[in-house]
Amino acid sequence: MTDRLDDLLSAPLADVADDGFSARVMSRIGQERRRDEWITYAAIGVAALPALLFVPLPAIATEVSRLAPLLASAAPLAGAAALLTLTLSFEKLIQDRFS
Repeated sequence: MTDRLDDLLSAPLADVADDGFSARVMSRIGQERRRDEWITYAAIGVAALPALLFVPLPAIATEVSRLAPLLASAAPLAGAAALLTLTLSFEKLIQDRFS
């Protein structure tokens, strides 16, 4: 009985004629996903617009220009950037090898 069951479970199933149903469903899912993404981006843009009007950009620019040289010479930051670069390179290597 076990051998017969193994044979039945390992045999490929016959194709099911769906008359394009799967393609229509996947198309509808893609359209809804694009619509949802557009709505999300629009909501983010609308929410960010008032914030940009009230943010003191010159003060932020002054602070960034003051802190940038300090951060650029920081050894831990340089190490983190190097590790991030190596991680992304390794990930790309794995994707290229296995795809």
